[in-house]
Amino acid sequence: MQGLGTLSPRSAERSWAPLLLVTTLAVVGGIGSVFLGGATVVLVLGIFLVAFIIVRPQYGIALFLSTFLMTYPRALQGVGFLTINNVLGLIFIVLLAYRVYRERDWSFLTLPEVQLLGFIVAMYFLSARLNGPDPHTLELLGEQELSAANMRIFVNRVAFTIFFVVFIRTAEHVRMIYLVGLAFMVASALSGVQGVLQGGGLYGYRATTEARLVAAAYNPNRLAMLAVFSVAGLWYFRRSLWLPGLRAALILAIGVMGLAVFMTASRSGLLGLAVCFAGILWDEKVSIRALVNWILGAVLVGVLVSQFVPERSLERITNLPGTQQAQLGEGAGSLERRSRTWQIAWELFLDSPFLGVGMGNWEVARFLKDPARSTAAPHSSYLLALVEGGVFCLAGFLVLLWRTWQNYRYAEAWMTAAPPSPTTDLLWITKAAKISFLSLVFFSLFADLWQFVLLFWLVGISVVLRRLVERDMERTRWM
Repeated sequence: MQGLGTLSPRSAERSWAPLLLVTTLAVVGGIGSVFLGGATVVLVLGIFLVAFIIVRPQYGIALFLSTFLMTYPRALQGVGFLTINNVLGLIFIVLLAYRVYRERDWSFLTLPEVQLLGFIVAMYFLSARLNGPDPHTLELLGEQELSAANMRIFVNRVAFTIFFVVFIRTAEHVRMIYLVGLAFMVASALSGVQGVLQGGGLYGYRATTEARLVAAAYNPNRLAMLAVFSVAGLWYFRRSLWLPGLRAALILAIGVMGLAVFMTASRSGLLGLAVCFAGILWDEKVSIRALVNWILGAVLVGVLVSQFVPERSLERITNLPGTQQAQLGEGAGSLERRSRTWQIAWELFLDSPFLGVGMGNWEVARFLKDPARSTAAPHSSYLLALVEGGVFCLAGFLVLLWRTWQNYRYAEAWMTAAPPSPTTDLLWITKAAKISFLSLVFFSLFADLWQFVLLFWLVGISVVLRRLVERDMERTRWM
């Protein structure tokens, strides 16, 4: 009989094996770097990374997520199609094929979310092939047809979603992948605040983020959205903690995220923050405790805004549509241009309602339609899907959004009433992701977000949460 705290010979061998592997790789890399240069170190690290992903694919998904969010150093970006994103995709294709071969499990193809994404891809493809811009017109304009490149980006996101729902399997995996996304969003918001305090900003006064963090957040409106997502994540993370000191610190962090929204001078960001605030209050059933906390947070944000937000930013963000100041004050031109863009988008839809112009062809289509020859983005995910993919493509997106919302509601209802388990411990993540998703649906009215990876991240989380809940329900039924 083994004594307590001792290891069997086989367990001891398993515990030494990873250390031996790491030591061997380190020695090989060190010797190779001396005689063959730094390329050997990169090769050894690449081999180690591939082996690690094969053993722990959930961390590979986290790395995959980071490739969509973060701009890597030039040395790690790769060349042409040989990028870290594509290499990870190939690794996961092999892992997925092996899993299907070993387990004969094709269930991921029966998921409504995956089928809807496949339908959306098909509508974009048909739109580009059957109703895309005339190649001769593009040649005369000196433009290139962008449908293939944009379609490849979208298909990459769809593939990421499939890998996500296949390899993110447990409550621990969900917690890890959510915290990775939250960390990127918080870091981006902090970077934007730092930029304004140091006198930076895309237009001399609006907060943006460093490209090395979340590259897409270099746009102030998207940075505002990430800050709103961070507010939801940090609020519910705070609710899951028991240490008073950490809870108090997170109130300060939430205040800084609110400050970041004001520093972006994004009116859609301010409205999105209001949607987030209303969603949390509704979720908390407008309890006195939650209301007091939010009032304290609002006072903190007010103090920070009055001290640190530039006057131009504050004037712009408070010039909301429908007010008299919005017609004359800071940012009035932006509202006028956006109104004109939405009118052009609606005319393009009426020209071809069933099949769009193809993904990535909005700029050419607008240039040909708009007397001003503008190519500005539509600033609305709904209109962009309508113009580029047609009415059936938009319908696919709407059903996908509804299904994702229902997944979160389904998981939350069970976790609230079920006995404690690893799955019910994810209630705070479920609530935070639900509010973030609600905010994204709202932001999509004013921004082009349906190629942004965070939509697919939220869809993936909802699918895995529903699956975990269904397993919990099955286990409880047989107890």
